[in-house]
Amino acid sequence: MENLVTITIRSTHYYLVDTGAGMLMVDAGWAGSLPALESQLRRYNLDLTQISYVMLTHHHPDHAGLAQEIKQASQARLIILENQFPFLEELSAFYAGKGEYVPIRVEADDLVLKGENRADLARIGIQGVIVETPGHSDDSVSLALDSGMVFVGDLHPPNFVTDEAREVTCQSWKKLLRLNPRTVYPAHGNPFPIEAIRGSLTLC
Repeated sequence: MENLVTITIRSTHYYLVDTGAGMLMVDAGWAGSLPALESQLRRYNLDLTQISYVMLTHHHPDHAGLAQEIKQASQARLIILENQFPFLEELSAFYAGKGEYVPIRVEADDLVLKGENRADLARIGIQGVIVETPGHSDDSVSLALDSGMVFVGDLHPPNFVTDEAREVTCQSWKKLLRLNPRTVYPAHGNPFPIEAIRGSLTLC
């Protein structure tokens, strides 16, 4: 199993997965929180230069606001799905006038994924797949690793969403279940076994 470090800043978890080919950071939250991130990394004898890749489960400010600062500090490559591009503008609009956000730039060395991406991820040492999992937001994605870990951002269990969001949320979870995950790592709250989701699918 991959080594896993959990960083929590202002109630949002960011996960660092050591895949053996560089460290992958799943989500990179609030703009201006780089000193807090560096402080927490030191507790694990880590520093920013060990982060090789950054992926964002969605482009809300508590998940993506720090991404470009991390890229600049660590030379990390952004991993992004092509259809997430329009949501970068929404993130910039949220931070407009606040003076702390460095807009995300998709650069030549970044990894832009289209459709099935397992082979693309394998080439950089990540054994798994990124899948689109709307429900919380239209641009939400999840990372399902072959080891059984799945990182879902703010994809909530079906029994914790509104009636309007339940159908699309259920479809996202069913997609993830087909990948045989074992443990779910949310951005808020504690990890939990996938069996908890199987039970809640009776609402779908």
